[in-house]
Order: sequence, then C-alpha cells, then structure tokens
Amino acid sequence: MLTPLDIHQKEFRKGAWGYKTEEVDEFQRQVAQSFEELYKENILLKEQVARCEENLLRYRHLEETLNNTLVLAQKTADEQRASAEREAELRLKEARLQAEQIVAAAWAKQQEMERQYEHMRNQFRQFRVQFRAMLLSQLETVKGEDWEEMANMDEPFADARPWSPAAVSTGEGQAG
Repeated sequence: MLTPLDIHQKEFRKGAWGYKTEEVDEFQRQVAQSFEELYKENILLKEQVARCEENLLRYRHLEETLNNTLVLAQKTADEQRASAEREAELRLKEARLQAEQIVAAAWAKQQEMERQYEHMRNQFRQFRVQFRAMLLSQLETVKGEDWEEMANMDEPFADARPWSPAAVSTGEGQAG
C-alpha cells in the first residue's frame, strides 16, 4: 500500500512529449494531501474498530457473566423457594400433629374427668343409701323397747357411789 510519503517522493521521468511539470506536481500534491487525510482517517477508523472489538469482546464477556449470574440467582431462588415450601409443609404437618395430640389429650382428660365424676356420683349415692340405712337403723333402735324401758326408769344408778378422781387413784370408787 502506498503511503502519503511515497506519493510526495514520487518523481516522474520527463519525456519529450510529457505532461507539464507544474500541473503534475500540483496534482501530486493534491493527491498526496487527500491520500494523507484518507490514510489518517483509515488509521483512526482501524483504531476505533479495534477499540470497539475490544469493548464488544468485554461486553460479550460481561453479558455471559451476567447471564451466568442470572441463571445462578434464578436457580438459587428456585432452590430457596422449594426449601421454604418444604419447611412450611413440614412445620404445618408438625403443627397439625401437635394439634391432634393436644385434642386427643384433651379428649382423654375429658373422658377421665367424666369417669371420675360418675365414680364420685356413684360413691355419693352409695354413701347416701348407706347413711340413710344407718339412720333408719338407729331410728329403729331408738324406737325399740329398750329405749322405752330406759325412758321409764326413775334412777337406774341410784345405788352407785359418786365418782371422784381421788377415789379412782385409791380404788375406792370401783364397783366391787
């Protein structure tokens, strides 16, 4: 490829019927100047393309990293959600089991208390029947003949000596 310097330094041989030197030199100068501008612009554009390619490569790498990060974050979120759901189900099962145990214990306690209540009621009824029978028996005893005889006696112990603590210690007050 020609450089602007190559164009400036190019010399043409002169022939008998050749071109006018001034016109060729002017044209050569204009071509060199235009070529130099294009050459510089081409170099700048190549540098820009190289930077853009570097940036594109960096952005592609960043995009790949971001995609991997996003995939990993999504996977982690899915795993955490699944773990949270499993834990919630487990806690719910435990709570239900505990509630069932509490209800069963309360039911058993109620049954036991009802059984104790019935037992105490039966004992009360038995006591009442026995107490009534005893009272009726005592009442019959009080109404019996022995009580009538005792009620009619004047002084059943008229011949007994009076009691005193001194008589007890000496043995005098004892019936003999």
